[in-house]
Parts: sequence; structure tokens; C-alpha cells
Amino acid sequence: MLLAIDSNSHEPLYLQIRNQIRERIVAGGLKVGDRLEASRALAKQLGVHRTTVGNAYAELEAEGLIQGSVGRGTFVSPFAKGVVATDRSRRQASNDFFWDSFFIEEPREDSLARLMAAAFQPGVISFAATHGSADLNPADLVRRATDAVLRHDGAHLLDYGSSDGYPPLKKYLQGRLGRDGIAAELDEILITNGCQQSFDLVRRSMVAAGDAIACDNPTYTGLWRVFDSPGVRLIGVPVGPHGMDLDFLTAALEQNKVKLILANPNFQNPTGRTMSLEARKRLLDLAVRFQVPVVEDDIYGGLRYFGRDLPSLKALDQAGLVIYLNSFSKVGFPGLRVGWMVASQRVIERLRGAKQRADLHTNLLGQAVLNEIGRRGWLDKWIRRTRRHYAMKLDFIRAAMARHFPPEARCTFPEGGMAVWVELPPGLDAAELLVKAQDQKVNFAPSRYFYFQQPQRNAFRLCFTTLPNEQIEKGIDILGSLLRAEVRKAGTRRNSAAMANVALV
Repeated sequence: MLLAIDSNSHEPLYLQIRNQIRERIVAGGLKVGDRLEASRALAKQLGVHRTTVGNAYAELEAEGLIQGSVGRGTFVSPFAKGVVATDRSRRQASNDFFWDSFFIEEPREDSLARLMAAAFQPGVISFAATHGSADLNPADLVRRATDAVLRHDGAHLLDYGSSDGYPPLKKYLQGRLGRDGIAAELDEILITNGCQQSFDLVRRSMVAAGDAIACDNPTYTGLWRVFDSPGVRLIGVPVGPHGMDLDFLTAALEQNKVKLILANPNFQNPTGRTMSLEARKRLLDLAVRFQVPVVEDDIYGGLRYFGRDLPSLKALDQAGLVIYLNSFSKVGFPGLRVGWMVASQRVIERLRGAKQRADLHTNLLGQAVLNEIGRRGWLDKWIRRTRRHYAMKLDFIRAAMARHFPPEARCTFPEGGMAVWVELPPGLDAAELLVKAQDQKVNFAPSRYFYFQQPQRNAFRLCFTTLPNEQIEKGIDILGSLLRAEVRKAGTRRNSAAMANVALV
């Protein structure tokens, strides 16, 4: 059974193995009763851990395609006939038209989305998704605000709204932005369906085939996938201890005609690192020098727990080159899908036009509810409560990692945001660690999902805001045991290699 796996693919290795075996069964290359190679032998052939093959076989068995027999091996199951027949009939029904020739992009294997979905499976301890805490539920605030706005203006709020956004909410945001040092006129603010749509509106309005975009690497997966369009070239800027590597960015700007710089200066996702005040000023100097706009993602900016507040790039912007993005999602209201953009009036005009072509306007009732929560002072109280709660969560996971993680695991504990970044010794693969962790019902996000160039495989992100403390303790204990075992094995391999080199000398 000849299989080919691609270690550079964003698709996990066990899924690559599962999919190839499945295709052979469906195509008839493997028939009922055919014996599959033992997991140990196949793992050795492919150069992967035995657990990786074991997970692939487990998925195939769950689907009814294969079955194991103690002492005899693993075979294509008699039930595979029914699965294959169903699959073929489904394909035949859907292949009455050649749809694939109409799509402009190849489909992406969205393994990260499946990983995030596992956070909601019973019994799983998931550090994968940057979600809010179940202990913080703003349902009562939303209920009270909804009752108030519906009584006051219900008929209007269930009608169409302005593409600009709900005027009272824009007025409220104008005041809030002013408190943060961002002076904005009302026609320089656009309400959106969250930061993801904001990124998409920027791409639609400003990016064309042939353009080059400079972006943190690693970064939030949803960001680079928006800009990873046919003909658009992404330039990955490494993320160092103080955020975006500005020396690298300078060289990139000198050598390329860059259309946009995408920056995440506060608690960068996924590394949690924060750009210093000096670095922020230098980034803006580079933007002015090379006349390149900066798109600032400040979605985590409101979640600072320790250290002093730093002004946003937009607050420091004297040249009008920064397009500022933010949202109510991370402070507790992701389901309402309301965000905002701040930019020069000319930019907002273009972004508004793109929004009109996309969805006309953002949910008017949701905007009114958030305006009511803000107007009454409830939002400020809620954010202060959220910060206190998450600060305690961060302290708790820091202590748990100090107890259970080996010293070889280097951890970046942020001053805010929702996640801790862990770097392992070179040679260790976080995706392989994930396979073993999933066997014990623990999930996290390996680093390779966040890179669009030259992926670093020996790191992972742990979200600390979602889980109750007892699950954090249990999950970190399990991960710590796995990490210590991996570090010991890596040390043994290095010592064996060193001894072999000495013997050769």
C-alpha cells in the first residue's frame, strides 16, 4: 500500500493517510477482505509516529470501512460495500454538472476549523479556540438592553438600516475612541459584521492581482486566508519578542512594492506578543517613508491585564495612513457580530461601497443593543469584570505550567489577550504531540496552522480563557507528561547521534 504524505501541508498527517486509504477503498483498489499493513510497519514506512497511523485507522474503522481482528490484523470491512455504494451514488447525483470547472480557487483542507469544533465535544479539554469563558455570560445584559430598545424603537430596529451603521452606536463609538486617543469624525467610522468582514472589505476595496501584502507570520489564520487570493503575494514578516520584526519589514519594503501592511500590535495572535511604543512609532515612520497604509487589528486591545496601556497605531497616526479595526467579539459579545473600522473619509467611502455590495448593512437590532449596553455604562463594568476574571485565569495557567511543563518548553505569557504561546526544542513537532494529546481528550492549536510561509512546527497556542480551572489543571498536567516524554526521547536521539559521530571519528 504505497502512500505519499506531505509534511508541509496544513492537513494533519493522520488525515492525509486516512483520505488516501479511503479513496483506494472507494475506487476499488482495496477490496473487502484485503489486509492493511500493520500500523507499526506503515508508520515506519512513512516516517511518522505509530499513533498517527493509529488515528487514521480509527477514523476509517469508525466509518465502517475497515475492522481490526486481534492476532490477525486489520482488513477492509464487509460493511465497506454499503459505504462505497452510498458514496458513489452521492457522487453520481452531484456530478450531473461539472461544477469544479467554475470555482476559481482550490478548496482548502480546513483542519483548524475541525479542531476548533472539537472544543464543544463532551469530555474534551480544549485549549484550541480563543473563546470567552462560560463563567462570564452577558445574557442578562443583552436581555435587558433588548427589551429597552424594542420598547423604545422596535419597529425601526426590525427594518433595513444604513450601510454606515446605526447612528447612535457610531456616536457612542466616537466618544469611546476619543477616550483611547483616536479622534474620528462620524463619517470616518464604519460599522461591520466584525473584524473578519472588515478585512474582507479592505481586500475588496484595495487589493488586486499583482499586489504584495506584508503581514505577521505567524498570524491569525482567518486574516491571511482573506488576503491569500489568486495573484496576491503575501510577504511573511517574522514575529519576534516585541512583535513584528521591523528590520525584516524594512528590507521587504525596500525590495518590494508593498500595497498594505497588516499589523496586530496588541497581544498578537497567536504569539501574544506586544509591540513596544518605540516599535509602534518606528512602524508608522516606515509607513510614511514608503507610503504604505497600515491595517491595524486591535481586537484584543481591550483585554489588557498587566502592564501599562499603550496607544494604538491609529492614536499615534499623524499621516492618516492607518485603517483601524476592532470588534465587540473578544470582550464578550461574539454572537452579535458587530465591529467597526476607522479610517480617513475617502477610505471609508470605498469601504462602505464594498459593504453595500456584500450585505447592505449590519444587524440593526444587535447594534442598538450594544449601544444601549454602552450608553448605560454596562459595557465598561463588564469589561472591567472580564479583565479581572481573565487575569486570574492567566495567573492560574502560568502556575499550572510551572508545575507540569518541562523547562525546555519556553512559554510566552502575554500581558493581555486570550492565549499563551509555547515553543518546544527544535526537532519536536507540535502536530505529532497533538495526536497523542487527543488520545487523552486534550486539544490545542499547533503552530503550523498559523504560518502561511516557512511554517515553524515546534510551537503551539493554548487559550486560557475558556476552561474552568480544574480542567486547565488536568489538561496542563496531561500535556506536561507528554512533553516531558517527548523531550526525553529527543535527548536520547541526540545522545545516540552524538555517540555515533564520535565512533565514526
